[in-house]
Amino acid sequence: MVGGFSESAASIRHLIRVVSAHGGHGLQLDEGPSAGEPIFHARLPVDHAHRQWERAVRALGPSLPLVVAHKRPEDHISPLYFAAMSCRTLGEALQVIVRRWAYATDGYRATLVRRGRMVQLQLDLVGPPSLGARLGAEYLLADLAQSGHELSGGEWRPTELVLGHRPPIALDTWETACGVPTRVDPSSPGLVMSADRLEQPVRCAVSPAAGRFFLDVLEWLTPRPVVALTATERVTAILADERGSGGPPLDRVAQRLAMSTRSLRRHLAAEGTSYQRLLDDRRRDEAIRQMTRDARQVKVIARAAGFSDPRGFRRAFKRWTGLTPQQFLDRRRQRHPMSSPPLQSSASYHPTSTS
Repeated sequence: MVGGFSESAASIRHLIRVVSAHGGHGLQLDEGPSAGEPIFHARLPVDHAHRQWERAVRALGPSLPLVVAHKRPEDHISPLYFAAMSCRTLGEALQVIVRRWAYATDGYRATLVRRGRMVQLQLDLVGPPSLGARLGAEYLLADLAQSGHELSGGEWRPTELVLGHRPPIALDTWETACGVPTRVDPSSPGLVMSADRLEQPVRCAVSPAAGRFFLDVLEWLTPRPVVALTATERVTAILADERGSGGPPLDRVAQRLAMSTRSLRRHLAAEGTSYQRLLDDRRRDEAIRQMTRDARQVKVIARAAGFSDPRGFRRAFKRWTGLTPQQFLDRRRQRHPMSSPPLQSSASYHPTSTS
């Protein structure tokens, strides 16, 4: 899980239901490690959820976040929603949602910003978001607008809905679907509300006792804050996920971390490293792991470590260890005579070569 970020599996389960209801289009979405777990505590990695959004929107079209947010009454199964139902006013419900926002997702934050008589629930996305991150945020905004409408018994709407990026469908479509004027502002995506209208009562209500129960559930299930990982640690985690390949290109890693390639390079440089160095370290570790565990041809081990040319692998291995692959294995076999079968050479690789 990149950066340790996770989110409730509820959104992806809604997404899977919508895809199934529209015939599937030959698309099989993978919920991931939470499949089969009770929905109240099922969570999945944020980057996995984003990949599922990307796959689904390519099959069903750009209005997908609006379709998924349009829930049936029986789809409201989140303890966050039930806790909001126990509040006296919409303003109190909004405070509960923001305080327990990490239950929904800790991939990005939700904050309340007051400007005069207006209040904005603002989503804080770090850097240029990936397509999946943007779709996930669009779904949450549409879902929040609909949830407020339902909690008020149909009597409340936000003043406007603000998207962080211009969607590929007309803003009129968003306004029709959400019943809210919609605009684009990359600096502050969220919902803008009148402070006066937040005094409206919650009409779709449950008892305060039930609300306290769901608040206890949220306290138990909300992830605790973790120490922020460095850019080096986050990139290293992605490279570990890509074991067995040559490593993803820098722009794809930056996209998964929701930042630009320039920003990622700057962060790594500030930490005294670079993407190429981290990739080289990953290849070194994978090569040594393969050399100490497997008896395969050099060209196979080289390919597993991300090298297309065994000669390039030999030069890199000697730079890393001071030994050629054959010398490394010979020394290991001297220390552990029963553990390492002879290394098999490929036709294109000559251990005695000085090239």
